[in-house]
Amino acid sequence: MRTVYIGNVNNHYLIYCNTKAEGCFEPQENKNYFLFTESTRWKQPGAKDFLTLAFMQDFFVKYNQGENVALVPEDNNGERGVFIRDPTGGGYERDTIFADGPITYGTGMSDADRQRAWKALSMKMIDAVMQQQGKDALGPKLARRCMPGEDHCTQALDANFVGIGGIQEPRKVVVIISTDVHDEKKHLARMVCTYPMKGMVICRNWDTGKLVSATHPQQ
Repeated sequence: MRTVYIGNVNNHYLIYCNTKAEGCFEPQENKNYFLFTESTRWKQPGAKDFLTLAFMQDFFVKYNQGENVALVPEDNNGERGVFIRDPTGGGYERDTIFADGPITYGTGMSDADRQRAWKALSMKMIDAVMQQQGKDALGPKLARRCMPGEDHCTQALDANFVGIGGIQEPRKVVVIISTDVHDEKKHLARMVCTYPMKGMVICRNWDTGKLVSATHPQQ
């Protein structure tokens, strides 16, 4: 399967297609496409008939499961094809994921591999904080915060990364670590929150990749 994130300032979608099927292609970066649904009718300049999703399904492929959509270049120049659109929040709200752009989750890993993946993410966050906010910002961010009466403490790092949700613009990522109040090396929970759109916050358990919470933009 080929998985692609597409979108504009209003919405983003996860779409996918069977690489063995006709019309399963990789959209070009920075190229505008029309997203065809069942109700879309578009007449190309000089054409007699409307171009529809049904026409492209007949020409390429029709998937029996999921919502079929099609991509057509706005300039009518280049590849086009049929895909299945993920119905869950533009792909952001899938229950469990393995990765989101530059963020690799510990989903399904062995303990040893998960430890290496966490170390790699930690170094990536530290490097990004120092590059974007300066070395002096790192110390206060890594300081443990222990509230009275709580059995845990927290640490948090935040930085901007390109590729979150497939978006080729910087988006905020926050890594939150909960540790035992008596043992800072004992991690109780590790969470990653991403901000793919204005007003949207997606938080996941880093160890499992499972969705913890999703906050949507106010309409």
